[in-house]
Amino acid sequence: MEPRFAFAAQFWGDGAVVCRAIEGRPGPMVEQQFGEFRTWTQAQNFAGKLNEGLDLDPLAARRIVTSSILATACVVQEALNSKDHWEGTSVEIVARAAQLRCVFAELALALTLCRIASNASSEDAGRARRALLHAAKVLRDSTHFLKFHDGDYDQLKSIATGVASLQSTLQQVSACLPACLPALRMIPPHHIADALAAGNVNLGSR
Repeated sequence: MEPRFAFAAQFWGDGAVVCRAIEGRPGPMVEQQFGEFRTWTQAQNFAGKLNEGLDLDPLAARRIVTSSILATACVVQEALNSKDHWEGTSVEIVARAAQLRCVFAELALALTLCRIASNASSEDAGRARRALLHAAKVLRDSTHFLKFHDGDYDQLKSIATGVASLQSTLQQVSACLPACLPALRMIPPHHIADALAAGNVNLGSR
């Protein structure tokens, strides 16, 4: 049986592109045939129509994309675990760049899940809750990553901005859908502040 695949949007410079993810395999990969979109929303809407053509609902598509991102993360971690051999080489640079892309992709997916959950009907409360629980996990993982990432200032600030945006969105959605979130615990704001301080990042100024 052929593995399932799904489409998702990813930022690309000042615009966005549509990527294809194969379930359980490293990715996602940019689909050059669709070109570049002016905004992430346009790319995501296009990806959504492609997924509809594959009979995939948004949550099923996200699961496929997430499994692909996790597969990439495993490959990257294997490389970074061998840093004694790769430290300072082009292999380490490529691996760390891939790791950053994974974090950014996870943050973007988590924000999308929040938007889906916020528009869910009462019949979809269970799916909305699962989506928000996944988004909360991404928030915790990203905050942890921020504490230990040793990248440059711009990288750290980009991650910090994404973490803060996801935290804010989760708080807004949780206020609108309290019945969906009995088991969801938000990260206290000072924990994110501690993570930013560990990376010497100030979102207000450089």
